[in-house]
Amino acid sequence: MKLQGVNEFNIFVAIFCVLTFQTLFVCSKPGPVTLPTVTNVTTASIFLCWVAPLGGNVSYGVNLSNSGQTRQLLTDQTCLNVTNLNSSTSYSFTVFAVAGDNITVSDAVTITAFTKPGPVTSPTVTNVTTASIFLCWVAPLGGNVSYGVNLSNSGQTQQLLTNQTCLNVTNLNSATSYSFTVFAVAGDNITVSDAVTITAFTKPGPVTSPTVTNVTTASIFLCWVAPLGGNVSYGVNLSNSGQTQQLLTNQTCLNVTNLNSATSYSFTVFAVAGDNITVSDAVTITAFTKPGPVTSPTVTNVTTTSIFLCWVAPLGGNVSYGVNFSNSGQTQQLLTNHTCINVTNLNSATSYSFIVFVVAGDNTTVSDSTTITAFTKPGPVTSPTVANVTTTSIFLCWIAPLGGNVSYGVNFSNSGQTQQLLTNQTCLNVTNLNSATSYSFTVFAVAGDNTTVSDSATITAFTKPGPVTSPTAVNVTTTSIFLCWVTPLGGNVSYGVNFSNSGQTQQLLTNHTCLNVTNLNSATSYSFTVFAVAGDNTTVSDSATITAFTKPGPVTSPTAVNVTTTSVFLCWVAPLGGNVSYGVNFSNSGQTQQLLTNHTCLNVTNLNSATSYSFTVFAVAGDNTTVSDSTTITAFTRPGPVTSPAVTNVTTTSIFLCWVAPLGGNVSYGVNFSNSGQAQQLLTNQTCINVTNLNSATSYSFTVFAVAGDNITVSDSTTITAFTRPGPVTSPNVTNVTTTSIFLCWVTPLGGNVSYGVNFSNSGQAQQLLTNHTCLNVTNLNSATSYSFTVFAVAGDNTTVSDSTTITAFTKPGPVTSPTVTNVTTTSIFLCWVAPLGGNVSYGVNFSNSGQTQQLLTNHTCINVTNLNSTTSYSFTVFAVAGDNTTVSDSTTITAFTKPGPVTSPTAVNVTTTSIFLCWVAPLVGNVSYGVNFSNSGQAQQLLTNHTCLNVTNLNSATSYSFTVFAVAGDNTTVSDSTTNTAFTKPGTVTSPTAVNVTTTSIFLCWVAPLGGNVSYGVNFSNSGRTQQILTNHTCINVTNLNSATSYSFTVFAVAGDNTTVSDSATITAFTKPGPVTSPTVTNVTTTSIFLCWVAPLGGNVSYGVNFSNSGRTQQLLTNHTCLNVTNLNSATSYSFTVFAVAGDNITVSDSTTITAFTKPDTIRWLNPTDVTTTSILLSWTAPQKFSDSYKIKIMNNGIVFLTKETSLNVTELLPGTSYTFSIAGIAADNKTEGDPIFITDCTNTAAVINATCVGPNYNAVLNITWQPPSVPYTRVYINNYTVYSPATSYVIGGLNYFTTYTITLINTGCGGNSTPVVLNCQTGITSPPDLSNVVLVLITPSTTSQTITFTFKPFSSSNGPVLHYAIIVTSNTANEIPDKSVLINTYNDYTNGQTDTYVATIIDVKSVNPAELSVVIGDGNVYNAYVNGPLDSTKSYKIAIAGFTELNLSAGSRASTGALKLTL
Repeated sequence: MKLQGVNEFNIFVAIFCVLTFQTLFVCSKPGPVTLPTVTNVTTASIFLCWVAPLGGNVSYGVNLSNSGQTRQLLTDQTCLNVTNLNSSTSYSFTVFAVAGDNITVSDAVTITAFTKPGPVTSPTVTNVTTASIFLCWVAPLGGNVSYGVNLSNSGQTQQLLTNQTCLNVTNLNSATSYSFTVFAVAGDNITVSDAVTITAFTKPGPVTSPTVTNVTTASIFLCWVAPLGGNVSYGVNLSNSGQTQQLLTNQTCLNVTNLNSATSYSFTVFAVAGDNITVSDAVTITAFTKPGPVTSPTVTNVTTTSIFLCWVAPLGGNVSYGVNFSNSGQTQQLLTNHTCINVTNLNSATSYSFIVFVVAGDNTTVSDSTTITAFTKPGPVTSPTVANVTTTSIFLCWIAPLGGNVSYGVNFSNSGQTQQLLTNQTCLNVTNLNSATSYSFTVFAVAGDNTTVSDSATITAFTKPGPVTSPTAVNVTTTSIFLCWVTPLGGNVSYGVNFSNSGQTQQLLTNHTCLNVTNLNSATSYSFTVFAVAGDNTTVSDSATITAFTKPGPVTSPTAVNVTTTSVFLCWVAPLGGNVSYGVNFSNSGQTQQLLTNHTCLNVTNLNSATSYSFTVFAVAGDNTTVSDSTTITAFTRPGPVTSPAVTNVTTTSIFLCWVAPLGGNVSYGVNFSNSGQAQQLLTNQTCINVTNLNSATSYSFTVFAVAGDNITVSDSTTITAFTRPGPVTSPNVTNVTTTSIFLCWVTPLGGNVSYGVNFSNSGQAQQLLTNHTCLNVTNLNSATSYSFTVFAVAGDNTTVSDSTTITAFTKPGPVTSPTVTNVTTTSIFLCWVAPLGGNVSYGVNFSNSGQTQQLLTNHTCINVTNLNSTTSYSFTVFAVAGDNTTVSDSTTITAFTKPGPVTSPTAVNVTTTSIFLCWVAPLVGNVSYGVNFSNSGQAQQLLTNHTCLNVTNLNSATSYSFTVFAVAGDNTTVSDSTTNTAFTKPGTVTSPTAVNVTTTSIFLCWVAPLGGNVSYGVNFSNSGRTQQILTNHTCINVTNLNSATSYSFTVFAVAGDNTTVSDSATITAFTKPGPVTSPTVTNVTTTSIFLCWVAPLGGNVSYGVNFSNSGRTQQLLTNHTCLNVTNLNSATSYSFTVFAVAGDNITVSDSTTITAFTKPDTIRWLNPTDVTTTSILLSWTAPQKFSDSYKIKIMNNGIVFLTKETSLNVTELLPGTSYTFSIAGIAADNKTEGDPIFITDCTNTAAVINATCVGPNYNAVLNITWQPPSVPYTRVYINNYTVYSPATSYVIGGLNYFTTYTITLINTGCGGNSTPVVLNCQTGITSPPDLSNVVLVLITPSTTSQTITFTFKPFSSSNGPVLHYAIIVTSNTANEIPDKSVLINTYNDYTNGQTDTYVATIIDVKSVNPAELSVVIGDGNVYNAYVNGPLDSTKSYKIAIAGFTELNLSAGSRASTGALKLTL
C-alpha cells in the first residue's frame, strides 16, 4: 500500500565494523533505515516495517510520540507491531538502526500514521420519505473523526461525507432499496474504520387515480396508476361496516372478490416497497358492489289495462327497484321500494317488455336486469253470429275488440266434448262437424303471446242434417215395396217419404230408416223421394230419390218335355197380371247362365252330357229389373259312353279295371263281369275299379257303362276280357350246398296248372331256368358266393306269372392255407394266412392254451390276437366264413409262443463323474435273466446279470450313456422288448465366475468350463430371498430383467446333456447399475440459483451426483434427494447439469442425464416512457448490471409481447388516449428464461376527432357539427366554448347569423390529455332576404314607351345570402298592396287569358356579385323559361313589385315554385 504524500525512494548505505586485536570493539555508525511503511493498522495498533541498512548486524529503535508524549521501543526485526495505541489518533514514528554496541545509532527516519478509527455503531433510519432517508449512528470511541456514507442501489454507488453522526440522504428514488455503508474517517482523511451497513427502502410514492372499472355482485375490479420509482407491491384495505380486510398484490389492478352485493366498500390503496414494510401514503376510493339481479319475475294479475308484476328480491344490501316497460319502441320507467308493482294505463292485448333491475343505495349502481314479457288482456269479442250452415260446418263471425292485434280462439262443444280452433280473422268456418247437431261456440280473443285471452262470448247453432243415402227397395211384393235407406251421420232425425205413380203423390212420415209402402199395383213403377227431418221438425236434408217396380206374379208348372245329351226343352204356364217377359236361369256346379224369352217355352241347348241342371223360371216386369218369385225344376242330360277300358293291375284274386270317362257331367259307373256263364254287377264313382274275389289264373269278361247322377240314366256299354294271376310258390329251401352247387326246392301254389321259372343272380348278373318240377339243382356256381334265387309260377298261357318268392344262399368257402406268425409281443401274436379262392369271406380263429379255447372273427387275412399271457404257447385254428356268417370252410391249425415282458423303470440311482449305478423292475410273468447294452458315441458294450441292478464303471464325466436293458426268457433265445434309459455322468465344477459387464437391468457373467464332456450351465440368481434360474450353453450369460442398483447372488453350476444332472455350484455376488434419472426439470430459477429436480430411477435405493458446468469449469454436488438447489450462480448464464444416480455402494453409478438451464437475468433499471404519440410510446430502460441477451416487453392490456435486444422499444399501433401498462423483463440467451419484470403505466396521447364536418342548413341560422370519434372510447369533445360528452358525435350551434363564416375548433380529451385541435371554417346557410325599406325605382323616361316601362333599382341586401334572382311582378290592379308568393306562378299568357290580373313579366338572373344598380325593361318581349315579358297596354295603369331570391326553384313547368324570397312593391 502506498501512503498518500510519501515518496518512494531507495537509500544505499555501507556499514563497516572494525575489530582490533587489543580487545577494543569499535563500530562505525549504522546507515539509516529506509522505506518505513505502515502495513496493518487497527484501532489500537500499527504494524510498522522498514528496509534494513546495508552493512553489519544492527538492531532498531522506534520512538513513537503523540501530543508531546514519547515512547521508545526496541526490536531486532525490521517490522514492529506497535500496540496499546488510541484509536483514530495520529502517531509519529522515528525509526533508527542501533549498532552492535547498543549505543551507536544511525540517522533516524520518521513516518506519521493514524490508528484506525473504531467502527460506528447502531445505524438507524429515523425518517424516510419518497426521495430521502435520514440516517443516524453512534460515534466510535477515540479521536476526532469524520464520516463517510456509501449508498448503493443496483450496482451504482455514491459517497457522502459528513462531520455529524446523522445525515439526510436526498435525491433518492422512491420505493427503492438502498444499502448504506457508514464508516469513520480519521483526521488524515485516509484511514477509515470498519464499515457498518444498513439497508432501507425509500418510501413509495402514493398510487394515483384509483378507479373502479368492473363491478359485479360479489367483486369490484380496482385499478390505479403505479407511483414513479422502484418496484413496489400494493396493499388494499377494504372496509365495510367497521370491518377491514387487507389484500396484497403485485399488479396495479386487483379484483376484490367475496363481497356482499349492493354494499358500499371503502378501498384504501397504498404502495409497498420491496422490504414489504415501507408503505406509501394511502389513497381511498368508495364504491358499491353491484346488486344481485331480481329473480323469478312473475305476472300475477292481468287486466285489459294493467299488469301486476312481482319478483324475488336479491340477496345483499338494501335496494330499491326500477322497472322499465316498453311497447313499440316507447319506454317508461317506474321506481319502487317494493318487490311488486301494478303497472296501469296500458293498452289491451298489447305486449309489454318489463325490465326489472335493482338499484343500490347510491342510486347509481344497478344490477343486471331481468326481463319478462307479458300481454295485457284483450277486450272481449262482441256480436257473434252464424252466417252459413251446412251439414258439416257453421260459418261463425264476430266483432273484434278494441285494442292491440289479437288472434281468436273458438271453443265448440257437443255432448261434453270440446275442441278448439285458432284464427287471425273475425270469421271462422268451423268444419268437420256432425250433421243435425247442436253446437255451443265460445269465442275469445288471444293476445300476441298466444296465452293471454279475453273474456269469452257464446252462441249456439245447429248443423244441417245430412241427406239420407242408399235408398233401396229391400223387399218388393206384388202389392208393396219395403223401402230402406241409410241414416245420415249426425244428430237424431225423422224422415219423410213422398211416393208417386202416374202423377199422383202421397207422403208418409216415419222415425225409422225403413217403411213398407202398401196397397200398390203389381209390376208397377213408383218414384220414392226420401228426406231427413231434424229434431226441430223444420230443418230438412237434401232429398234422395229411388224408383222401383212392384213384383210380378210367379210362373207355374215348369216341365222338361225332351232331353238329349246336350239339350233340355222347357215349358211353363204364364202368371196372371200385366205384361211380362221371362228369364230362365240354368246352372250346374255353381255356374249360372241366363236366357230371356217372351214365350212360355224354351229349348236350352249346348249343355254338358250327364249333367244335372237347375232351371229357375221367373217373370220380369217392364223395368227389366223387378222379377217375380221364381219356379225351379231340375233335369239331367244323358251321359256319353265310357271308352278305352283297360286292365292295369292283375292279382290272383282281382283285376284292376280302368276306362276313360265320357265327356260331360259327373257320372258313376256300372261294371258287369262274368265267367263260365255266371254274371255279377259292381257300381263305382271312379273310372277304375278293383274286381276282387276272383279265381286265380281265370279268364273274365267285363262290361262297363256310365250312370248319370240320378242313378237312372245310363250310357251305352263297353266290354273287355282279362285273366287273373297264378298264386306264388311257397317255402323255397336249400337242401344241399357244395362249393359249386345248390339244390333248391319249393311248394306248388293253389289253383290251376302252372310251370315254374327260377331266376338266380350274383353281383348283378342274372340267369333263368325253367322247370315243371318243384325242385332244381343249380350248378356251376362260385364258392363262398351269395346267390339270390327268385321262383315264380307261370300260368298255362306262358304269359301271366305269379308273384315271385326269393331265397338267398351261399356256396361253401374253400379252406384257408399257409397260416404264419409274423409279429409276436408279450400279449399278442399277429397271425396271417392265404385266403381261399372264391367269393368274399370272413374268417374265424379259435385259439387255446391249457385246454381253454376262445374264438375271434375278422374280415382280414391277418389278425392280431391280444390279451395273451407272455411267454406262453398258443394253438390257433383258422377257417373261412361265407358272407352269411353261417357257412364255414374246413379249418387249418398253427402253434406259436408269446414274447417275454420288458423290464421297466430303468433308473440311474447313483451317479458320479465316472460311474452310473443302474436298476430296473423285473417284468411280470416267467423267470428271466437280463442283458444290458450301454453305448457312447457309437461304441457299445454288453453286460449280463441275473439281478435287477448293475454298477457300470470306468465312464467319462458329463457324458451321455444309453443303457438298453432286456429280459431273456428261459430258452435263452426269446428276448423281451428292450427298455432304454439315457443317463449322464456328473459334470465337473465350474470355476472363476466373474461379472464382466453390468447395466441397470443386466449383469454379464462369465466362468471357466469344467473338464469333461459337453455341458450347459445353470445360473441361479437371487435378491431379497427370491430366486430365479437361467440356463445357457455358453460360459458367459447376460442375466437380464434385473432391478437396477440391486445386489444379486449368482450360483453357477454345470448341467450335463440331459439337462438334469448338475455339478457342484460356484457363487459370486454383483450389483446392477442404477437406472438413469429421468425428466430432469428446472422448477425454480433465480438470478443466482437453479432449483433442479428429477425423477428417481426404478430399482434399489440410490443417492445422486450433480455435475454442473459453465464455460468449461465443472463442479460436483452430492445429495440423497431428487431435488437440489444449486446456488452461487451467475445471472443470465447457461449451466449444463449432468445428473447421475449412485448405487448404495457409492461406487456404481448410472448413465447420466443432462439438462441445460439459464439463470434468471437481473432486473432492468430506470424504465421510462421517453416519447409518447397518439399511437405509440417509446420505452427506454437501463440494462441490468449483468448482461441480458434480449428483453421481453408485454402490453398487460392485451397480452401482446415484443422482443428486442435494444434497451428501448417504440411500441406502435396503440389506441389513442388509452392507458397502457407495460411489463419489461430481461431474457437470457435461451430466449426463454425471463428475469423479474418491472411495470410502468402511461397513456397514449388523445387522438383528434376524425371526419369532422360542419353544415349550415338553409333557413336556420345554425351549424350542424358532426364528427367520428377516434378508434377508442373518449370522454368529451370541446367545441369552441361548448363541451360535448361521449358518446355524442354531433352538436348543433345555434344563435348564429345567416350566411356567415365561423371558425370551429374541435378538441378531443381523454386519458392522454387534450388532442390536437381540428379547425373547421363553416358557413351558415341562407334564408329569405331581410325586410326591405327605401327601395327606389327610378323610371328612365326616354326609354319608356306605350308598351314598355324602363326603370332601375338598387340590389337588395345580401346579409341573409346573395340575392341571385329578381322577379319583376306586374299588376293592373292598382289597388293591390304587396302581392303574396302565389302570384309567382302567373305568366303573361295567364294575364292575357284573363286568368289573373297579376303576373311575372320576367326574372333577372344576377351575373355579378353586388352590382351597383339593376336596369329593367317591362314589355320588351324577352322570354325567361315560362315567363314572357309581353307588351303593356297603354290604356292601363300598372303597379310593379319586385321579388328578390336568395334561392329560386322552378317547377316542372319552368315556373317559380319555391325558394327564399322577399317581395316589395
